[in-house]
Amino acid sequence: MNVLILEDKKNNRDALEKIVYSCRNIEFVFTCDKVEDALKIVFDRHIDLFLLDIILKPENENDNSGIQFAEKVRKINEYKLTPIIFITVLMGLERDLLKRIHCYDYIEKPIGDGTIVKEHIEEVTDAIMAGKKSETRECVPIHYDGIGYMIFLDEVMFFENKLGVLYIHFMDDEIRIPNYSAKKFYSMIRQAVFLTPVYGTFVNIKYIASVDFRNREVYMKDNSVIPIGGRKLKKFKEEYLKIGDK
Repeated sequence: MNVLILEDKKNNRDALEKIVYSCRNIEFVFTCDKVEDALKIVFDRHIDLFLLDIILKPENENDNSGIQFAEKVRKINEYKLTPIIFITVLMGLERDLLKRIHCYDYIEKPIGDGTIVKEHIEEVTDAIMAGKKSETRECVPIHYDGIGYMIFLDEVMFFENKLGVLYIHFMDDEIRIPNYSAKKFYSMIRQAVFLTPVYGTFVNIKYIASVDFRNREVYMKDNSVIPIGGRKLKKFKEEYLKIGDK
């Protein structure tokens, strides 16, 4: 499952990310220090659990940006019941948070060695997993020229846009859809993890065999090779190294 961390201090953010990745059932962790960046991820990806700091702008007296972000999230139908854990030095707000935002839990800073944080997170993730029915395969419906396609994302190796045509590549097949952008297709993906090594190309993390960062190449499981663009290298490397070994 996917977890979003919203925390302004980098050392706290990095520590939380490490703790979350050590927990059971975690697929990917998104980290942000700004509300606007977090909101973009909320709409682009599916998030199963939020870890939020309350004070994101300590220079502003009475700042509660984390609470404001949570209130915005609760207005989105997809996230009305998604668990939220507040991690904060502010105590005495628990009752208000639980009542107003349906906060699942709160953890007091400092987080120490992470043992308590890990226990809280695994309690939540175990509850989520226990409450899930057998998961259905994620798919994206596409209609073109009177034909309807149900694209099962666990079968998609990568997809790309060439001269206005969307190419969806599978291990032994491909679909071509004219006048359909890769960006639009990507916007409909909620759970499967696709990374962008080069502009206009999105690769399924589960089909990456290896990556050669020196020569800027991604080797796929069907032996195809996808280049890594210079402008995408830094972000692609950061995202891949977060989940490439999982």
